[in-house]
Amino acid sequence: MTVNPEALSHLFQEELYRFSSPIIVVVSKGWDQYTGEEQLLLKKILTSVKVDINAVHIIVQSNLELKSLASYTPERVLIFGSQTSEDIPMYKDTPAQGFTVIRADDLGVLDDQKKKSLWLALRQMFGV
Repeated sequence: MTVNPEALSHLFQEELYRFSSPIIVVVSKGWDQYTGEEQLLLKKILTSVKVDINAVHIIVQSNLELKSLASYTPERVLIFGSQTSEDIPMYKDTPAQGFTVIRADDLGVLDDQKKKSLWLALRQMFGV
């Protein structure tokens, strides 16, 4: 079967778009393994910086290489409880791999002091 090259130029004329995930949340265990309180805490954390949980991309990964997130083209990444191969300080707004990262403890172990540290980093990251 031969294909007319001129006919091919008329196929698939629409542009394809690549949608980015400007905010990625990385958690160390499956969403269903978090208690209702922990899930609500994440929703509150995101709401505090005017982000709806439905607008983020949640990735489950206990060990993470930041460069693996490049295909999502994120602007901001929040890491809860996952280990990173890169040296990302805890509770600091840190540029890495072309986006900004905050690394925090897992949702279940965030006490008041850790929440305050997280809030300070989030304020810097989101300019609130």
